[in-house]
Amino acid sequence: MFSLGVLSLFNIMVLLLPPQPISDILTLMPLPFRARTVLLLVAVINVAVSMTFEQWGTQLVAGVIGGGMRWWRGRRRAREAKAYKAVEGGMR
Repeated sequence: MFSLGVLSLFNIMVLLLPPQPISDILTLMPLPFRARTVLLLVAVINVAVSMTFEQWGTQLVAGVIGGGMRWWRGRRRAREAKAYKAVEGGMR
């Protein structure tokens, strides 16, 4: 967690107020400060949406996929059962 915190602070520093030597090493393109704050805001919103999806969205998606799989298996078994009965009746 400490490493993630330090890396996040470094990224925010480079985004908002990059020191000249780091800017030269990374060959950063100069952006207006307002554009940098918009990028930071978009990144924060992305993290919030991602965490929300992980908390609740994955359960919803898993439920939909599970229901679809149960429906597909039930549908397939019904066809297989009919085919099996037809073969069984033909062998007698």
